[in-house]
Amino acid sequence: MRVNLGRGAIVAVLVATLVVPAVGSLAGPKQRLEEAQERLEAIRAEIGEKESKAQTLRQKVDALNESLTKLQLEVSRLNGDIADIESEVRDAQDRIDKTQAEIAVIEEKATEQAISLYKGGDQDVLSVLLSSESLSELDDRVEMLGIAAQENTGALIKFGRLQVAIREQNQELFDKKDELSSILDSRTAVLEEQSERKTELDVQLAALRESLGIKKSRESHVVGEIASTKELLVEHQAKSAVASLGTSSQGFIWPINGSITSPYGPRWGGMHTGIDIDGVTGQPIVAAKEGQVVLASSYSGYGNAVILDHGGGYGTLYAHMSSYNTSNGAYVEQGDIIGYVGCTGSCTGDHLHFEVRVNGSPTDPMIYLP
Repeated sequence: MRVNLGRGAIVAVLVATLVVPAVGSLAGPKQRLEEAQERLEAIRAEIGEKESKAQTLRQKVDALNESLTKLQLEVSRLNGDIADIESEVRDAQDRIDKTQAEIAVIEEKATEQAISLYKGGDQDVLSVLLSSESLSELDDRVEMLGIAAQENTGALIKFGRLQVAIREQNQELFDKKDELSSILDSRTAVLEEQSERKTELDVQLAALRESLGIKKSRESHVVGEIASTKELLVEHQAKSAVASLGTSSQGFIWPINGSITSPYGPRWGGMHTGIDIDGVTGQPIVAAKEGQVVLASSYSGYGNAVILDHGGGYGTLYAHMSSYNTSNGAYVEQGDIIGYVGCTGSCTGDHLHFEVRVNGSPTDPMIYLP
């Protein structure tokens, strides 16, 4: 006598066959699945680690980009300041050239006066006139020495005043230019150093992204392998579940292993032309007998349905499927998965409506099932 499984038991069977090998041994696919899942976990761990490194590198690159932008702006500003200073320096140089021209005019006379002071033993006066750092200092010293009105030092005093004027008017400008140039050199060196560092990080990041791409490709491959292995396990489960119920003398097997929720015969004032077998959405449905697919499409109140022609006037119909696993014109072997349990068409809950037709007329499927 056939033992039917309730809805809870059906789910248990589906799960159990993914864990415990059924008749015919699922140890091979199960082991492959476990190995593939272990590989997937290892790959995803590597991906996580590399993505963490990539995130850290991206943060460093972003920080460098921000720093480089600030440095580039500062370098541009310094270049502008230096350009302004250089313009002022050119103006100053013009002033220097004019002053030098004035010096050239009196240089010969100033030299004669300097020699005269030197020969006369007035080295102190000569030192005062030529070593003053500012015009005010020079004027103070000249006044202190009482030589401002002396004719033999007039050209020399003017010479000294012109030299002091050159230093006073332009030294600060030259110092500022040197300072800016020094800062520019420093900032440019840092800019070059950080640019080189960014290039290194960009190379590392590119290599890491390439490695991540390879890992993710492997991950996708293993995920596909797991999916196909699970499909294989489900297929084995479906076949082993109905194989345990045997084959009838007419050569039929059960399309799914489940309890009968509505038998063949009169129902609700009409005729129920098949049997309803309890199932869960997505549960595989197998061909009760080998044959050719004559329909695999939506079929009125049957919803998604498959009809098989087994020859000799025999046919079977499988209704309310969630989806198909075959197509019109295909030839299927007994036990091949042809679709999956669902609740399409006129349906109040997921189950399989199964019919056996002889010469096109529905008959009680229980006559032909083991």
